[in-house]
Amino acid sequence: MTPIHRRTLLSALPAFCLTPAFAQETSRRRGGKVPDYRIFEAPPATHALSRHDIAVEGQGYRLFLAVPTADPPAGGWPSLWMLDGNAAFDRLAAGDLAAHSGLAVIGIGYPVEQSFDTTARALDYTPTSLTPDPEGGRGRKTGGADAFRARLTGPLREAVAGRVRLDPARRVLWGHSYGGLFTLHCLLSDPGAFAGWVAASPSSGFGGGALRNMLAGAPQLPPGRIAPLRILLGDSEHRRGTEAPKAPRPSPETLALADLLGQRADLDVRVTVLEGLGHGQTFTASFAQALDLAAGLRA
Repeated sequence: MTPIHRRTLLSALPAFCLTPAFAQETSRRRGGKVPDYRIFEAPPATHALSRHDIAVEGQGYRLFLAVPTADPPAGGWPSLWMLDGNAAFDRLAAGDLAAHSGLAVIGIGYPVEQSFDTTARALDYTPTSLTPDPEGGRGRKTGGADAFRARLTGPLREAVAGRVRLDPARRVLWGHSYGGLFTLHCLLSDPGAFAGWVAASPSSGFGGGALRNMLAGAPQLPPGRIAPLRILLGDSEHRRGTEAPKAPRPSPETLALADLLGQRADLDVRVTVLEGLGHGQTFTASFAQALDLAAGLRA
């Protein structure tokens, strides 16, 4: 049998196993919704929460920090870094943090009043497209993933390090949709930037297969090092403006990409299909696996 770290494991999670909140997620929450941030009003005793606005190279970012209230271990806290931080911290529940009392959660968002800064994320989270107009006429700039990766692993990481002691060997990156696309792009560009990776419903077909185009020349971790990669997607997803599939099925593009990534000796790739869930619903539904992975990661 092929070793576990070279396999792509596929599991299915039925929607009835999820909390009701997951089933209520809809794409209408994108962009225009004003976050409630209820977790800031009633944080768990296990974590101290804060927000900080900073500017990097003229672009504004908002850092969301959930830091354990206990004394940090000698090496620092393990951490989960969440893209689309505004929406992530709007949907994180106090119980999510309380169940992971030894985990720092870092949200990287934008200084806006909505859940998503759709213009900024379209630029920051996407690689250079192989086709013209990859967004189909939306008019947003794309292709800034390399620049954002430099900010994330440089000034943004330094800004967080000045506020909380983290273990540099136990950082996990999570992203959804374009954020999932960026997570995979970051992995293929600099696999040592994080110790673990979670991509939820990644926009794997963006730009005419820009991610697949990176595979052949992508750097890998040194021999003996294996990083966990978790890919989650719904079986009821379809692109905006297209007809929904007649029968539920997960994205063939994402599954094919996961299979190729699973052939790498430096990755432990596991795919979870969230049954009955559409694209927007997988945002929150992926939290549990991301939190568990980050909390349990060993250096």
